[in-house]
Amino acid sequence: MVHGPEFLVGNRDEWPSQRCLESSTLEMRSKVMIATSPYDDITLRCKYLNTFASMQRVYAFVFKFVNRIKHPGLNVVDVNKGTWLLLRMVQLSNLWSDVKEIRSKGFVKKSSSIASLLPFIDQFGLLRVGGRLANSTLPYDARHPIILPRRHPITLALIAHHHKKNLHVGARALLAKIRLQYWPIGGLRTVSKVVRNCIECFRAKPTVLEPIMASLPKERFLNSRAFAISGVDYCGPFYYKSEVRNRPPIKCYISVFICIASKAIHLELVKDLTTAAFLGALKRFVSLRERPNQIWSDNATNFVGAKNELHDVKKLLLSDPHKESVHRVCLMDNIEWKFIPPRSPHFGGLWEAAVKSVKHHLYRSVGRSILNYDELRTLVCQIAAIINSRPLLSISESPDDLDVLTPAHLLFGGPPTVIFEPDLTMLDYNLLDGWQRVTQLQQVFWARWREEYLTLLQQRSKWRTPDRRLQVSDLVLVKDENLPPLRWPLARIMALIPGKDGECRVADLKTTCGSTRRAINKLCLLPLKDDVER
Repeated sequence: MVHGPEFLVGNRDEWPSQRCLESSTLEMRSKVMIATSPYDDITLRCKYLNTFASMQRVYAFVFKFVNRIKHPGLNVVDVNKGTWLLLRMVQLSNLWSDVKEIRSKGFVKKSSSIASLLPFIDQFGLLRVGGRLANSTLPYDARHPIILPRRHPITLALIAHHHKKNLHVGARALLAKIRLQYWPIGGLRTVSKVVRNCIECFRAKPTVLEPIMASLPKERFLNSRAFAISGVDYCGPFYYKSEVRNRPPIKCYISVFICIASKAIHLELVKDLTTAAFLGALKRFVSLRERPNQIWSDNATNFVGAKNELHDVKKLLLSDPHKESVHRVCLMDNIEWKFIPPRSPHFGGLWEAAVKSVKHHLYRSVGRSILNYDELRTLVCQIAAIINSRPLLSISESPDDLDVLTPAHLLFGGPPTVIFEPDLTMLDYNLLDGWQRVTQLQQVFWARWREEYLTLLQQRSKWRTPDRRLQVSDLVLVKDENLPPLRWPLARIMALIPGKDGECRVADLKTTCGSTRRAINKLCLLPLKDDVER
């Protein structure tokens, strides 16, 4: 026997009994009373629905047709009466229960959303606010504004019309202007939603997306020697005194290398922005700090369109010969070079913070004076020592604990040739020989780094909630720090690139200039018309 609704296509003798229909297999629904209006809202089928001025003109002609008015064109009376006809139709189809109560009893129910307005119906059949301003000197429309239903397309179109007419004024001032003639139910909340979804206002003050902060990469937790995985960035330009008398100061730069795990830094002063100078700084770094397994850096596109002093840095790091030379040298030394997404400095926050610290000490110690090259190089080495002496852990409140964990403790965490060492942290320091004491100190430092410092990285300082709004084919603004917001380019989302946790933080975009890749927090999602109606 067929138990679904398909039994209706069979013979009547095969239909299930009444007892079967009332069995527990059928879905039980509670009774719901639905109030309907006898009037059909034909405005929802008009193609000019989202433009209030066009709807006014359409219904002005409708008013002329209904009343057989034959004068050519439109005048102010036609537009006003047509607008009343439009709003009366919207009220009858969306506020019918209130209109019915007023027609029968003279007032609305206490549970009505407009009960506090003491509404009444005027001679034209419009539902207006009764209010308490009947004896004021305000015009009639201001004393008794026309009531508009909440979230209706005509209401939203009227608010958007007045928003543009008043040169994109704010929500509160816009509501005050509108209430001189109309009273939208929902008040400030309804008006704010329309203003928030105005494309012109959004482009003037865009809001960037904020995906949830990613988990720290596994390279931050590796208990390996310092600088095994490093990041590199350029800092500058700075100036040093020429050895030739009466010559102007000469530009120089600082190459900043930072250990991803211990946050220790290594600074190298370079005289110019050439591939040879960069490779020389890289070789000196490898000779002093051991060969790294990986080197991370940005791809220098954050310098595009920046200040003039950064043009040379961009020209060096983006040139193909420079990339080929660096790749060849790193390939011979078994160094893996990786890049972060373009224009995403927060992906390289470690070396960006290191650059900030270097500039902090250098500008305050040198001031306006100009040093010679040797003096500047000595100062750079001292700055590196100072930064490597900063505490990773907050100083203990115990008066007996005077030691703090710093990157300098971890700089020599392993010998050039790694040899297996037993765990000596639980043994008595006085019973160990010289080498065992050094090994124990190293193991104690790394143990404190692992047990005390890493726990400080647990919390997310910002971007704490996931943002799922961005989807493929969405239209976005691409943030450019070197341009005003109104000139930020438009782009279409072509693909979202998820991370290891499934959260998308990088997107492939298609712009008028071609395809590119950007971080999510450099994008501003344009508001949609559907968002206003929700």
